[in-house]
Amino acid sequence: QELSFIQVNNIFAKKDICLLHGVTSSGKTEIYIKLIEQEIKKGKQVLYLLPEIALTIQIIKRLKNHFGNLVGVSHSNLNNSERVEVWKSVQAGAKNKFSIILGARSSVFLPFNNLGLIVIDEEHDSSYKQQQPAPRYHARDSAIYLASLHNAKVLLGSATPSIETYYNAKNKKYGFVELLTRFSDIKLPKINAIDVKKGYLK
Repeated sequence: QELSFIQVNNIFAKKDICLLHGVTSSGKTEIYIKLIEQEIKKGKQVLYLLPEIALTIQIIKRLKNHFGNLVGVSHSNLNNSERVEVWKSVQAGAKNKFSIILGARSSVFLPFNNLGLIVIDEEHDSSYKQQQPAPRYHARDSAIYLASLHNAKVLLGSATPSIETYYNAKNKKYGFVELLTRFSDIKLPKINAIDVKKGYLK
């Protein structure tokens, strides 16, 4: 994790986008937290994107344990007053209540004015695509464009990167860091291929 963290920082010195390809339970979130810490110390805002609200609930506890009340949450299940609170805090900048916004795809439309880093976890997930209703957009691609407007960095994290992201990383358009061992060298589960047809024949 320490080596991967250093590698990501070295890439960000040259490129604005980096793919962190890490197997499940390899400690990608710890690297995210260290990078977020750096941006908070600079007085910057951070956007942490997740594909689904269910995942947001799991990670918010982890981030709040580390960053406390600096973490704001944005997703479609918020009521109007909660949405207004998050909107105004983001608009006021990193020195206001929320410096870190953890949210689903619609979070890219918040009025950031001092954005330093966007973390896009599970970047391959199809939930980042808004199909219905309009506006139709891909939150990952929109976030990359948003970062370019703020001269911010983008970290794409995934154990199974999308084809287009992996292609861009391999062709050096994006930086590329691999984290191929699980935390504490925990073994990956064994996978058995089972022919379901044989089960029905019996």
